[in-house]
Amino acid sequence: MYRPREEYELESRQGSGRSGRLYPDIQSEMDDELGRESLKWKEVFVRLDRNRDGRIALHELKDFVQASPEEFQSLGQDVIEEIFFLCDKDSNGYLDEHEFMTMVKDHVLRRRHPDLHRLLSFASKVVVPQKSRREAVNIKVEEFRCCPPPLLFILLSLVELGVFIYYAIECSNDGATLTAEGPVPILSPLIYNPRRRYEAWRYFSYMLIHSGYVHIISNIVVQILLGVPLEMFHGPLRLFVIYISGVIAGSLGTSVSDPRVYLAGASGGVYAVLTAHVSSIILNWNELEFAPIRLAAFLIFFCVDLGVAVYTRYTLPPGATKVGYVAHLAGAIAGLLVGINVLRNVSVNPWEKYCWWVCLFLYFILLGAAVAWNIAYADYFPPDDTQPLQPGHCRIY
Repeated sequence: MYRPREEYELESRQGSGRSGRLYPDIQSEMDDELGRESLKWKEVFVRLDRNRDGRIALHELKDFVQASPEEFQSLGQDVIEEIFFLCDKDSNGYLDEHEFMTMVKDHVLRRRHPDLHRLLSFASKVVVPQKSRREAVNIKVEEFRCCPPPLLFILLSLVELGVFIYYAIECSNDGATLTAEGPVPILSPLIYNPRRRYEAWRYFSYMLIHSGYVHIISNIVVQILLGVPLEMFHGPLRLFVIYISGVIAGSLGTSVSDPRVYLAGASGGVYAVLTAHVSSIILNWNELEFAPIRLAAFLIFFCVDLGVAVYTRYTLPPGATKVGYVAHLAGAIAGLLVGINVLRNVSVNPWEKYCWWVCLFLYFILLGAAVAWNIAYADYFPPDDTQPLQPGHCRIY
């Protein structure tokens, strides 16, 4: 969910020393130009605000632009055209100082960093409601969170792809053929193995293993197309928290509900990110463009992907290695419960604050219950396999 302007501004003021900012000399130059432009147009606004109520009538602003075109020439033709458009749309409306200065700042930043501005504008269409889009883009250009670029999901995808290629080669050496659904490297130290639950890292590392090229491609596509735009506006830490919460929920949920299956793939984390964004679509239903189409697209993807996983789980021949699907559902639930706390809505209603606490409480209750079940009910699970891993990596379906 897109965070309110106040939170962005506070973060921008407090975070001037972090790695996501511009280098000091470039940032100083940029701030100087913005300062000069802001001071100049603030004086213009004050001059037009005759009754000193903090706003100017659109029709008066249009008349002033037409009467003094040379004074507004440096503002940019795009801003002038927008003033005329707003006036034609609502000639009885008003423009307050904040709205006016946002238009000015947008022009300055677009002129100074056109490529970055275009990139963030494109990403904002995925993440930010239309009425908040310009301001969000301006703040992010100033903050320069894209330099260095959003690397979380790019790096995750590269690592997952590298691991997949490694095991594809190893499996081919073992006589297995790469297909859309397999093979699965069940002897990998990374996969979640129900007989080696005592190797705690497997509850996380299984996200690096994928069963077939369809599995890896679908996860990477979602991570890049949805994860990167979200990361641009919310930052890597928030998205990483959501992603890992889905990964943990996926392994723990699978261990409790389907205790004898292996688990591979980043679907738990991917679905956590996806449903975190779905929750923002629902909460910002009236502000986001094409909200029904967006929600329908996510639901179709979810149903198709989950359907394939369920089909694969229950139609394999006897003796084949079973790979779980519950991680999809558990990750989706984690994304809803954690995402509503980590990401923020455009306008926060009082009831939403209670909803945040309820969701956070539910997540940790479910997480704690799954951990307790894994520890307390050892007989529920297959016996531990403490033998060294055998040579080879794969088993063919």
